[in-house]
Amino acid sequence: MKKFLLAAVLVSCLFGTSCKKDSVQPTDKPVDEDKEILLRDSTYYYSLVFSLWEDKLPQPKVDAKGDADLKAFTNPYKTSEEVLDALRKYATDDRFSFVDRAGTVSEEIQQGVYKETGATPIYLTTVDQNNNEETKLYIKLVQKNSPAEKAGLKRGMRIVSINGDSKLDYATDEKQNFKNFYKLINGEGTLNLVVQTAGETKTQTISVAANAYNIDPILIKKIFTVGNKKVGYLFYTSFVNVYSQSGTNAYYTAMVNAFKEFETANVNELVVDLRYNGGGSTSSAELLANLIAPTATAKGKMYDYKVNKNLVEAGWVDESDPKAPFRSVNFNKTNSLNLSRVYFLGTTGTASASELVINVLKPYMNVEIITTNGKGTYGKPVGFFGYPVVDEYADLYITSFQMLNKDGFGDYFNGLKGTKTDARDGFLTQLGEQNESMLATALDHIATGSYSAKASARSTKTAAERIQTPSQPDVNQYRKNMYKFSEQRLPILPIQN
Repeated sequence: MKKFLLAAVLVSCLFGTSCKKDSVQPTDKPVDEDKEILLRDSTYYYSLVFSLWEDKLPQPKVDAKGDADLKAFTNPYKTSEEVLDALRKYATDDRFSFVDRAGTVSEEIQQGVYKETGATPIYLTTVDQNNNEETKLYIKLVQKNSPAEKAGLKRGMRIVSINGDSKLDYATDEKQNFKNFYKLINGEGTLNLVVQTAGETKTQTISVAANAYNIDPILIKKIFTVGNKKVGYLFYTSFVNVYSQSGTNAYYTAMVNAFKEFETANVNELVVDLRYNGGGSTSSAELLANLIAPTATAKGKMYDYKVNKNLVEAGWVDESDPKAPFRSVNFNKTNSLNLSRVYFLGTTGTASASELVINVLKPYMNVEIITTNGKGTYGKPVGFFGYPVVDEYADLYITSFQMLNKDGFGDYFNGLKGTKTDARDGFLTQLGEQNESMLATALDHIATGSYSAKASARSTKTAAERIQTPSQPDVNQYRKNMYKFSEQRLPILPIQN
């Protein structure tokens, strides 16, 4: 069996990406049963080949001919997703591998094309001075260039009704599998929303429909004066790939130009807001880390890869081979911004590529991490690449590599812990405003050198004394990942049946 796997791995020496389709969820087209069977077998097979935890996975039985009998393992399951769930019982750390049946990862992370309203909702429980609680639906984030932004939706708005349905409390929507929550994200035709802006009693009606749009991940870029210091502030929503087939793209240019503005303004402090950034492309994370790093990093080690023994034996981490996809990554500092400290604002929604940036900078500078609710970041120090299978019927994303910083640290599956973990997210205050609670916490520390309770508890524009966040429905989990892309493609490896 070991020879069977190793021979399969050695067939390939190139690195690749997945092809473009439409959605990460199964489509409405009829299921091809033969391809579904092959997809189940492929999921098992390539998990054995690529998985970071391949040594923990059950090996295939061998049939009378001496061939690996994949179906002895996969036959009890109806879908590829069920096969992955079964494998997770052995590789318990792998809560990340998934199947992209329609190429959404390629479309969103590589090309920056989203197909949704662009509004991210959240259920908030507000508690007034008399301890009266209400759990209602609000807008947490509005993406730049999105239909939601163009329609006039803003962070902090409460959704009073959707298409006349005013039963939007948490308990009611939970019984409906959060139908209205997801409707606000995905859009189902035109949504007629009655909304109430934070701090106001009047309502207004806003209509919005889902549509394709090009995301601008630099949601906010500002420069504040705090005492005698200039503070750069960057709110970044997604690590969209900064390279295309022809080289660097508009996302690369926008990020570089943002830091040129910081340099021109002579900022000596920087706050990077990644509180809702679930990750994306490693190339984008590397660019951001290079722009933030002090000049002393020069060409120093950024991170190493950890992969399984199959990929090691196949030469994928061979430092002497320029085509080896998992060679060490070094800094390439080209801008002149030279900071000794950086602040990161994060939550449990701060994942993968976001965490990579934070972790690789820690050996080189003072990294202040500000998080909420007594917790750190999400905890995803691993990633994958897209592998098209069954005549590009689907793309497999098998967790295949882990990143370790210069000091060899990369075991933060429980998240990166904040320097201050009890900051508050000012949900009802616009992002980028100096009195928004999380940003105020960082600015207060820059001004005073300490974290005060006062900054974290800045009041919002409502009469609510406290805001709590109940457990939220899962949203686009594939965005909380770390993807390695390249212009080259892996050949399809033969699958044994």
